[in-house]
Amino acid sequence: MKERMSKIGVVILNYNSYQDTISLVENIQLQTVAQNIYIIIVDNNSPNGSFEELFKYKLKYSNVEVLQTGANLGYAKGNNFGLKYLEKNIHPDYVAILNNDIILPNNCFEKLIDKYSTLENPAIIAPMERSPNGNAAILGPLRSFWEDILSLSMLHRVLNKKKPVIVDNTNNQAMKVEVIGGSFMFSDFKRFKQLGYFYPKTFLYVEERFVAHAVKQQGFNNYVLLEESYIHDHSATINSFHNTYSKYKLWHNGLIEYTLVCRKYGRLKAGLLRILMTLSLLEIKTVHRIKGAFN
Repeated sequence: MKERMSKIGVVILNYNSYQDTISLVENIQLQTVAQNIYIIIVDNNSPNGSFEELFKYKLKYSNVEVLQTGANLGYAKGNNFGLKYLEKNIHPDYVAILNNDIILPNNCFEKLIDKYSTLENPAIIAPMERSPNGNAAILGPLRSFWEDILSLSMLHRVLNKKKPVIVDNTNNQAMKVEVIGGSFMFSDFKRFKQLGYFYPKTFLYVEERFVAHAVKQQGFNNYVLLEESYIHDHSATINSFHNTYSKYKLWHNGLIEYTLVCRKYGRLKAGLLRILMTLSLLEIKTVHRIKGAFN
């Protein structure tokens, strides 16, 4: 009797950058297990005709569905929109949440499925994230409250850029980490549902921390695979929609929400963060004014 192949649900969130989404869809069709992949494109109510352009790919490929949210829901709610569609209609064994500005090797999903069952209590796994020039990126541990306070200073962020420490701490060509980046998350679908999908009260930043916190609370582990990688061409969508100041405000809002929900004495710590965030935004404005004066 032939063994049933695992079904993989893929959620790709789109806002305006439909060309990137189309490139990724074409990339996924080249996967060695493409016949078992179901691609859900969620358009976050793009104002540039993205939905109409992407809908053509529903007609081109039988494994593609294109949904529109009706409003810009942000990262968490937008992805949850696609995840709930998968839950109701596809019932996949595994799920991948992908940014649309990534490039995958053709055997990526096959390798992920093979590796998942060999790891201890896995929740989220991902290949190594690399920039177009080959540099590796790992988010690693959950930041402490005091680390978040320090990170509010632009000077601290500039002076404390460190290369990621990459180590096989499992003896299985995988690195156990706390936080997996939101550009690529792969999980058993039932397990990701058990984690609660994405915490919905954020818009664009800090979503990975909520997932990492849920993983830790439920006794699972996250892993980066050291022998596999993907390319992430950062921030095309983000930079087209938010200027620097508004991006920091969204990041600050995410930190406040995380502190309130996931940290002991959350209200007290959130109050202190709000004061320091006001000073941080003033610092950002001042730096940009100085830069503008010299340009």
